[in-house]
Amino acid sequence: MTGALEGRIALVTGCTGGIGSEISRQLAVAGATVVGADLPDRPADWSGADYLKLDVTDEGSWQDAVAAVDQKFGRLDILVHVAGIVVVEKMETTTIDQWRKQMAVNVDGVFLGTKSATALLRRSGENLPHGASVIVISSVAGKIGSPLHVGYCTSKGAATLFVKACAMEFSALGYKIRVNSVHPSGVKTGMVDHILQRLVDNGFAASVEEAAAGLAPAHPIGRMADPIDIAKTVRFLASDEAGYMHGSELIVDGGFTAQ
Repeated sequence: MTGALEGRIALVTGCTGGIGSEISRQLAVAGATVVGADLPDRPADWSGADYLKLDVTDEGSWQDAVAAVDQKFGRLDILVHVAGIVVVEKMETTTIDQWRKQMAVNVDGVFLGTKSATALLRRSGENLPHGASVIVISSVAGKIGSPLHVGYCTSKGAATLFVKACAMEFSALGYKIRVNSVHPSGVKTGMVDHILQRLVDNGFAASVEEAAAGLAPAHPIGRMADPIDIAKTVRFLASDEAGYMHGSELIVDGGFTAQ
């Protein structure tokens, strides 16, 4: 895949996290110029072409970020929505603020970002063989239910259908923008560490070690995913090799949902 994205400009949200940082690296390996975006100040070790401070829940912040990409590069070929949060809590004790925060980041962020970038993506897509590409990191939680994840499952399910509806609308309007979603299960990141601790806190496991020990066997492939497993999938979807994929769900879960 080296060179498959040569000359293309990519914007990746949540780029300081485990999955987002690896996606940024893999897109760069394939030749893309990567602009990272996240809430923290620019990390000292950020090696992408540029870094933008971005609050994905704020429309003005999105508009500023897209304008900055346009001003510096004059195009946007790939938009990857990685930014996301999870609240691990019983439904009956989930607060409305916790619920709304998940919806704001996991759903509103995808909507606002895609909306803000559509004109620039459309312009760039006209000059690409298979159009520009929007990729949303959803989750198997957007396909199946899970205890203590009612809000998260709801938000990821909403993001999944946003992808499909948006794909159909872009095609109906003649926009050369492909829109697809990626659905990981457990990935070795800090988010999973948090989930394991909350399972213990709520009595689903005696210890973090016990909770972790059950994760790998739950995946028929025999292990949890590494961030690079997800990043390679995103790299494929962003390339012309995935030129016939539109409104699709790529489930990358080691067989977890096939059981």
